[in-house]
Amino acid sequence: MPTQTFTQTASTLASPEEVWIALQEPQTWEAIPGVDRVLDPLIDSVGALRGFSFESVAAGKTYLGQATPADRVEGESMTWNIETSEINGLLSVEIAPSETGSDLTVTLSVESRGVLSSMFFPVIAGSIGSGFPKAVKGFAASLD
Repeated sequence: MPTQTFTQTASTLASPEEVWIALQEPQTWEAIPGVDRVLDPLIDSVGALRGFSFESVAAGKTYLGQATPADRVEGESMTWNIETSEINGLLSVEIAPSETGSDLTVTLSVESRGVLSSMFFPVIAGSIGSGFPKAVKGFAASLD
């Protein structure tokens, strides 16, 4: 099945601690490429985000998906398994301290789920890729 990975780094004035706290808020993920709207967030008893449903628009079509925890290193990175009807993948945010706040590296890796989605995958991947750098920079700026 076809796959594609998108990676972009951007800076924010927010400290790594502030970024980590923001990543626990469902609406923060709406500023990250690949997630246009968060639905039904799952938040545990200590306030940590543990999963969510989402809508993503690619190539003019809205996809419903699920984000479930893949890996998290407190204060350093958070990675989600993502699944829609057309694609599976990983969405991660890595946080590194910088002299002025934090550097954020956002990576989205996607893979088509079937023969039919493979045929449309270049359109979906093109749609994601065309706006990815700008969206990551906007995400980082939203944390300032």
